[in-house]
This record gives sequence, C-alpha cells and structure tokens, in this order.
Amino acid sequence: MTMQSRALLGSALAPVLALAVAAPSAHAAEPQPVPRTAEAAPQGTVGPWTAPAELPGVTQVHDLKTNRGGTVVGLFTQDGKSVVALRPAGGTAWQPARPAEKASLHRTDDGSISLLTWEEPGDGGPGTLRVSRLGPDTTSFGTAETVPTTGPVRAPVVAGNAAGRTAVAWMDGERRLRVTEQSGPGTEWTAPVTLDQLPEPIERPDNTYDYRLRDLRLALAADGAVAVLWGGNSFYDGDGVDPDPTAYKWHYKYLEKPAGSGSWSAPRDLPQLGEKPDQVTLAAHPRGGFHLLSHGAYARKAAGADWGTAEPVGVGADATRPAELHTAPNGDVTAVGRGGWGPHVATLHAATGRWTEARLLDRYVADDSVSSARTATGALVVTYARKRYAAGSVVRTDFVTQTVGDHGISKPRILSTPTDGHYSGGRVTADGQGRPVAVWTETDGQGRRTFTATTGKRALPKWHDFADDAKADLIGVSTTGALNLFTQDGSPRPFQLRTWPEKTRLVPFGDFDGDRCNDVVARMPGGETRLYTPVCDGMPLPDSPYKKLARDWSKYDTLLAAGDQTGDGRPDLLARDKATGHVYLYAHDGRDGFAPRVKIRSSWTGYQRVIGAGDLNGDGIGDVLALDKSGELWRYDGTRAGRLKDRVRVFKDWGASYKDVIGAGDVNGDGKHDLVARDTSNRLWLNAGSGRGTFAGRTQLGETPYWKQWASIG
Repeated sequence: MTMQSRALLGSALAPVLALAVAAPSAHAAEPQPVPRTAEAAPQGTVGPWTAPAELPGVTQVHDLKTNRGGTVVGLFTQDGKSVVALRPAGGTAWQPARPAEKASLHRTDDGSISLLTWEEPGDGGPGTLRVSRLGPDTTSFGTAETVPTTGPVRAPVVAGNAAGRTAVAWMDGERRLRVTEQSGPGTEWTAPVTLDQLPEPIERPDNTYDYRLRDLRLALAADGAVAVLWGGNSFYDGDGVDPDPTAYKWHYKYLEKPAGSGSWSAPRDLPQLGEKPDQVTLAAHPRGGFHLLSHGAYARKAAGADWGTAEPVGVGADATRPAELHTAPNGDVTAVGRGGWGPHVATLHAATGRWTEARLLDRYVADDSVSSARTATGALVVTYARKRYAAGSVVRTDFVTQTVGDHGISKPRILSTPTDGHYSGGRVTADGQGRPVAVWTETDGQGRRTFTATTGKRALPKWHDFADDAKADLIGVSTTGALNLFTQDGSPRPFQLRTWPEKTRLVPFGDFDGDRCNDVVARMPGGETRLYTPVCDGMPLPDSPYKKLARDWSKYDTLLAAGDQTGDGRPDLLARDKATGHVYLYAHDGRDGFAPRVKIRSSWTGYQRVIGAGDLNGDGIGDVLALDKSGELWRYDGTRAGRLKDRVRVFKDWGASYKDVIGAGDVNGDGKHDLVARDTSNRLWLNAGSGRGTFAGRTQLGETPYWKQWASIG
C-alpha cells in the first residue's frame, strides 16, 4: 500500500477549517548539543514509517503492549479465535500465535507483561484464572500460574510494582470484589479476600435495575501500597417505557492497603470521581502514591496522604476505554484521551505543578480508537481513527498517527489505505529502541485484513521538507494566527498550530540539533528571535522549548537560511542589517549555538529582497538570490569559506509584482531546488530549478483565495 500523493504543481487549493491546537504553558529550554560525527539519528528518534506488512489471518487488534526489553505482545483475533502473539525484541517477525480465549494484557511497573486468561464456569462450578508472565527482558512467556480464586471470575486485572510484587483483583459470581497478592515471581499467592460487593438490584414495578460492573482498576505503588477502585451503576434492562430515573444509582468505591499494613481500608466514596464515574484511570505515581483521571479531572494521592482536590485537565475517557496516563521519571504526567471534538493531550510538569492546556489533535475521530505510546525521546506517538465525510456521510476511517512532545506536534500521517470504503482502526506501542510499532485492521467490504508497521532509519532531511516525505513544504503564519504547514503528501488541508502572532516571521532552517529533522527560526513581532527544534514531521508551538538567539533583532530587515555556508555539513544563518545593508553570517558552532557574526557582504541596500535559495548548483553549499529595485534577480553562489562569489544575473525585469519570494527547495519532485513566489494578487508561481543555478519560466500554483489567508510564507 502506498500513500496517495498530490503534486503541488497545478493543484487547486481551497480554504480549509483550521485545526485548532491550544498552546501549552511557557517551557523554554536549550536544545541538546549536535552530535559531531554521528551518521545516524539518536536512538528513539521517530523516523519515517516502513511499508505496512500484513499479519495473515488476523482480523482484529484487541491490545498491544511491550515489555522493558522490547518484546511486543499482541492480543488479536486470528482465524476467528482470540490469540496472543509475540514479536521478540530486536526482530521484525511475529512468532506463531497461541490461543488465548478470554484474555487480557497488563504491563506492570517492573517492565513485565502479564497475560491473564480465565474460563467462565459452564456448569455452575468454579472457573479458572491463570497468569503468564513475560519478564522485563525475556522474549517468551513463562509457565502459566493458577490464581486461587475459589469461584467464578469476571473482569480480572493485575498490577505489579518495580520490586516484582503482584496483586490480582476480580469480581466473583456473587458480585463481590476479591483480591489476592504475591510477594514476588513464583511465590505463593495469599488467600483471596473479599473487600466489597455491588448492591442488590433495585426493584421497581415495571423493571429490575441490576448493578453492572463498569470499572475495576488496580494499582500497586513502589512502596507496596495497593489501591483498588471499582464500581458500576444500576442498569435499565426494560422495554423503554417510562423508566424510573430515581433507580439510576452509582456504586463506586476506593479501597487501599497501605504499605506495611496487613489490612485493607473500608470501601469509601471519592468525590474526586464526580457524580457519575465511568471509565476511570487509576495508576501508581512515579514519585509514590497513586493518581487518577475521571471525567477530565485529575487527582493525586501522595504516599501516606489523602487524595488531593481534583483539577480539570480537559482530557477524558473514551466510550469504553479509559484515558491513558504516561509518567516520566522526573514526575511529569501526560494524559491522552478524548475531549470535546477528538483526541486531546495535556502534560502536568512536575517542576511547575501546572498542567498545560489540553491540545486537540484532530476532529471527527471514531470512538474507542485513541491509543498512545512513549518513545525513547519522551515524545508520545498517538494513533486514532479519523472519519472522512462526503455528502454528510462517513465514507472511510483512516488510521492516523501523530507525534506529540514539548517541542511541538507533528502533522497527522495516514498509515492505512486512504481509499473510500476502507474503515480502519488499531493500536500503537513502542519497541525496545523506543520506536513506535503500530498494528491496525482495515475493512473494505470484501473482508478484514491487518497490517503492521514501525519506523525505520531516518535519512538526512531534504531542504524545506518538514513532513518527512522528501518533498519541499511551505510554512508561514495565517491572518488568523495559525502556523501553516503546507505539504504535498496528499493531505486535504494544511496542518495548522495555534496561536502565533500574525506578524511572526518564520525562517525554514536545516537540522540544527542533529536529529535529522528540519528546524525553524522565528522572529517574534517584538524582535525577539528564537530557534525552535520541533518534533520530527511537525511544527512548534509558540511556547515550545526554544533557544533565544537575540532579545531584539529588529535591526535586521531580513533573516535567511540557505543551508550549509561553511562546508561543515551544518546549516548556518544569514542576516542583513536594515540601516547599512551589510550581510552577516552566523555560522553553526558545531555544538549548541552560533559563532559570532562575520560580515560577508557590504552595503546591500540596493536589493529589495535577499533570499536563501538552498543549493542551486549541486555543490553542497547554500546559495543566495538577491532582487534589485530594477527587477533584476541575481545569484550569489556560496563557498566553503562562508563567503559568496560574485553575482550572476538570473532574470531581467522580474519580480516587480511579487510580495513573497521563497527559495522553496524541490517543489516539483525532480531533485532540483525551485523558486516560489506570491504576487500582489495572491497568486502563487513556480520557477522550476535546473540544478545549474538557473530557472525555467514561471507556472501558476494553486488558487488565489487560499493563499490570501497567509500573512507570510517562508
């Protein structure tokens, strides 16, 4: 399968609905030093996705998890049966699956994966609950252990801490909450204890309202404390005539066994859950105690303390899936789940104690389709099923992936077949190298097929390529305050991030920090100039971490980048002084900044535009174009000494009607760097490069109404 692509040349572009993404709290930080000699991107960098590979016979993806060592475990339906399959760490092939009827996967805090399987009693006798453990660094499950249940089992869950202590909880045939524990792998299980029971049914003349279990969550803290949150509501099972609203009641209780204690607390209500809890997330906190997420509100219970007040986060559960809480060793917590329109992400920074605003990733997303995984760099890869509409009806759902981190958000990327009539959904995890691994199912009317893909080695980025598709992209700020990323990968609309000041000027930069992804220089309206190193395939938010280049560079009327000006393989920055016309080189210092400026040209006041054009002649060094006031366009070839050669005329009587001229990289896909310009009527034009420093005649791109919405183009 290949992604459908759309060539920018000759495409008809229409105005589109902005993808609104709220900016997080300010969080500036210095970029990491550039590797001096590394040929590959840092471990864990999310690279381009590999071609999908089919998993024969698999027709549904139920769950996907990875142990600490990198062995991936999938719970699938294959040939009509529930199975569990392994992809050992370091490999790309899945081993033959084994049956796993009535099964669930659970990752515990020691990096293990526990597989719970159970049998429902068919004749009124006791069922059987077994747990198989994939150790933190092993590649196969150990022998299944039978958990002493002494009766039927419903909805079992398991939790474990980094010390290997394990607890299992379930609801039995009498609707009672039961728990057993194990002090370490292979040790004896404690005798099951009964902690609570769902209330008796509520009887009404026309119906019996039975309590149904909705949540059973279990967590085990690092110090050995165990927490259980469970409950449900009274369920209407009548004929729909005059149901009694007074019969709808909730029974949600919290129970805990403190560290070092041999007894459990009595069941109690938690007001932090809200009036009508459902699909609550409960987990151990990395700094001790527990935390939870319920109806978009977050609360924490520190070790030895009581639950704190719930804070609104803007991230909630899906229809039948709880939100996910990702914790970092430094105490940061990131919540991934649903919001008002679709998937949202928000982060609680331990250093500040404040949540970022929830970021909306996409709209019109199918229920129960959001999944996420943390990569080795700390960024999250989020997947979901995006609905596509035509004439008011859903014509397909695309399986989409997006990377989210402090440094920004990547544009959505479709992994499934983007063809009407295909309906896709799946899950994502991360392998032992911190690379995302996705598995998804596609239904096309003829049957169901399942595919898997991961990310491969990242090549050096092409000039102006921000979407990781080896094609040049255009960036800029819209008149409505959105950062626009226009790509040529078949997306029906540009990727947008809000909120950027309209007068921000963006300079597409090369790979500053060595992660093999292009970066951005931004001059804010007040003159402050910043270097952003966004996540690969994406763009930064205004308050993403950045390196401040200057408090006020208003004295420069032009900032430009043409690539490597000094021959060291790293991109450099050029600036023209507004008063004197002098052009200065800020060379990359090979570490985490720029060397002091060096004047490379004097008195360029006669040029109305100076343009970073990239490598126009194929010698590996960035070149510069300059448009004088008479309409002549000149080329200055770069040298490996950071200087510019004598000028060569490219066009005569050219550019008088242009308000933007961009050295845009390879726009038409022929491997040569091209020139793009916008005229005063907001028409976009292409001059295709020859690879020898010259250009062909112009060809119109796009339609006027769309490009009128761009306040600036970079």
